[in-house]
Amino acid sequence: MIVSSFFPGRIRLRNDVFKDDDIFSALYSAVGSHSAVKKVERNERTGSVLVEYISENLPMEKLLALKDEFFALGKLAESYSKKNKPVILEKIHEIERKLK
Repeated sequence: MIVSSFFPGRIRLRNDVFKDDDIFSALYSAVGSHSAVKKVERNERTGSVLVEYISENLPMEKLLALKDEFFALGKLAESYSKKNKPVILEKIHEIERKLK
């Protein structure tokens, strides 16, 4: 997974794993459930996900605390297959629990 842009209030992730409807839905639910998130948008063709959020309501410290979780998700995404899809979905659910 590539973080193609990141600055307070906006993060863009890229990976073909986000072309999978189930995985995107899980990510949308996990990230979109946070009160600071304004928008989660996917470009299905490119596998890109844009997350816009209110930076004052989601401090950098909280995002940095999730760095290892997103790194692990990225590693799983690099070897995406139908076989490891349940593991990827579980990692997204872990991130959701930690975001709350």
